[in-house]
Amino acid sequence: MNFLLCGDKNAPAVLLIHGLAFDAESCCAPLARRLAKKYRVIMPCLDGHDPYQESTFESISVCCEKIERYITKRFGGRVYAVSGFSLGGNVALELMKRGNIKAERLHLDGTLCASLGIMKTPFKLYYTKGADMRRAGIRMPKAVTELLFGKGSLENASRISDGISGESLENACSSVFGYTLSPRLHECKVPAQYWCGSTEKYSKRSARELEKYLPGLKVRVFKDLGHGQMLREHEKAYFRELKKFLSETD
Repeated sequence: MNFLLCGDKNAPAVLLIHGLAFDAESCCAPLARRLAKKYRVIMPCLDGHDPYQESTFESISVCCEKIERYITKRFGGRVYAVSGFSLGGNVALELMKRGNIKAERLHLDGTLCASLGIMKTPFKLYYTKGADMRRAGIRMPKAVTELLFGKGSLENASRISDGISGESLENACSSVFGYTLSPRLHECKVPAQYWCGSTEKYSKRSARELEKYLPGLKVRVFKDLGHGQMLREHEKAYFRELKKFLSETD
């Protein structure tokens, strides 16, 4: 697994983990450049999502093992904060649950961690069949996209990378849409925030479920936004609010 770094090497380290079917640069680079003025930003290129290295996404656990080895070797097993968008949030939660590396802050954006029930299959089909549609030049149906990920999320969906292989996409979807929360998260007592747009039905459900596991979790719902919309379309506001959270005193 490759890792992209920016910012002063002596500054507090922030682990910034990208979302499903995006690569680290397309998902996180603009935010990383802003954060790099105050923090050492570490961006893992998740397996199967790296345009510069051939690999296959196997599972969230395998990704965590590789991140843990890197952080232990290069940063003594400690970072200041972990921030994850969508799939990246699932990886962040798993890292905190495993406890093999330490962080003082946890930030999640649009992370699906509540049971999807009968909607698990539609979510998976959206990504797997949607990738085939995009490769064929067919625009993804707006109604389906907004049903699953909220109003305004179509533009974000249209930017999903087609570089991810079918096997990686299948494995990543299974990992995310079948993700289950662990009681071990009760041991994670660091300040934590969960962000989502007001039109993200399943993210809001995930936030409510996560409140049962993370003591002190603060949920922030941003009006009239869908999945990934704030990160993609309101970069300055996103950075401003994240910087505020990272700078808060306990």
